[in-house]
Parts: sequence; structure tokens; C-alpha cells
Amino acid sequence: MMRFFVIGAPRSGTAWCANWLTDNGIVCHHDPLWDYHYSQFDDLPGENGIACTGMALFPDWLNNHPAPKVILHRAPWEIQASLQALGFPSCKQVLFDNLWRVRGMHVDWRWLFSRNAIEIHRHLKIGEMNMRRWNMLKDMRVTANYWQRKQNPHVLERLIAEGAFA
Repeated sequence: MMRFFVIGAPRSGTAWCANWLTDNGIVCHHDPLWDYHYSQFDDLPGENGIACTGMALFPDWLNNHPAPKVILHRAPWEIQASLQALGFPSCKQVLFDNLWRVRGMHVDWRWLFSRNAIEIHRHLKIGEMNMRRWNMLKDMRVTANYWQRKQNPHVLERLIAEGAFA
């Protein structure tokens, strides 16, 4: 069973969260939709959490899942500019709209790097926050290496069949 979800648009700190929240025996998977269909998440072995930029495409599924959720918000124009600078396509408006449909703790993404991170950690109900680790990470730029990553073709086919990218 998933312990928690951190959901945000791309370039909103989810890769950083996956690094920060992989601690105390919990593995926080970053963008697991590259590897697994969301229906498989609760079957992953061990203690797990998710920090994901694609799960906002499935707000109803998320809202039915009992795990606590934090939803990160960043100004769409900042996200689009960051994506463009990296050579990625823009986010569709539906992703930004769906973030607001997910029930949970909605926060500005900058909270991750301020003392407000304590509130995020507390909301996720995963024990005491490792302040030493957070202090070490908060000044680091952590980003995913999408150029190296290969998506599981079976998962991609299933998500496309469900209309996830329509």
C-alpha cells in the first residue's frame, strides 16, 4: 500500500521530493508511471511513496486512494519556461486544472525549501522529519534525467488506451 503521494506538474520539485522523502526505510518513487501502471502501485514491495508529475491525469483514482497527498503548485508560466529551456513540450492546461481537483494539502512548491517543509512532512504521516537530510538537500538542484530514462512500453500502451494523453 502506498504510504503517500506528492503530486505536481513537471518542474515543480517532484524529483527533489523523491530524493528527500526516500528515508527511514521508505522508497519514494519519482514518476513511477514510466515503469508501472497506477493500479500496480499498491503491489510494489516494501514501504513506498510517490512523487509524480503525471498522476494529476488521474484525479479520481487519487481521490479514492486513502494515502495522504500533497499537491505542489508552481506558476504555469514558470513551468512552461523551464520546460522550454530544457527542450521539452509545454504542459497541457488539463494537468494544471486537475491538480486542483486532487484532495489533499495544496502548497506552493517553494515550501519544499523553507521551514514549511515540516508541515508537508507532517501531513504525509511518515514519522519524524530528518532535518539533517533536509538541510543538506534544500540547497541542491535535483532533477530527473529524462534523456536516459526509457518508459515501459506496456504501461505506455495501457495509459494511451485509457485516454490519459488525449
